[in-house]
Amino acid sequence: MGSAGTTTTTVGKRPEEAPKTSIEVSIPVVGKSREIPPHYTCDGANVSLPVQWSAIPKGTVELAMFLVRLKSPPRHIFVDWAVAGLSPTSHGVSAGALPAGAAVGRNSFGQNGYSVCPPKSAGEETFILRLVALPHPLPAKPGFDAEAFYDEAERSTKVVGITGGVYTRR
Repeated sequence: MGSAGTTTTTVGKRPEEAPKTSIEVSIPVVGKSREIPPHYTCDGANVSLPVQWSAIPKGTVELAMFLVRLKSPPRHIFVDWAVAGLSPTSHGVSAGALPAGAAVGRNSFGQNGYSVCPPKSAGEETFILRLVALPHPLPAKPGFDAEAFYDEAERSTKVVGITGGVYTRR
């Protein structure tokens, strides 16, 4: 992670597959401590995080964003938030809002929308935000299955931006 919650990452199965570009993504409310403020969790208003990005690669037709938990069981993704249909010309989303045309998926809690609510017994949880550049649109209507869409998005791209934060229930 970068010093202010910013990380730039490329992914690929082998180094020669990694693209020459990558996405820069950050969560402005997550500072050097990497702590997600309670306002953005179920201990507060559970308002979706603001996210900013830049350096979207040419040829990107759509962006998808996922907030997942690091402690997910192996080979299973726990998705707290999934957004599809983000414009590659956009530069971010505001807290609690999404641009027109974006679709929010059904998270792993079974809710359509955002929720950061780890169990109190979990201790500190690490949340990873992945912004994925898609070379073609993936069909997603509001309420889409976020876990299935995550898998499809991962198969469709090699360029992502990753950042994150931590939270411990109060």
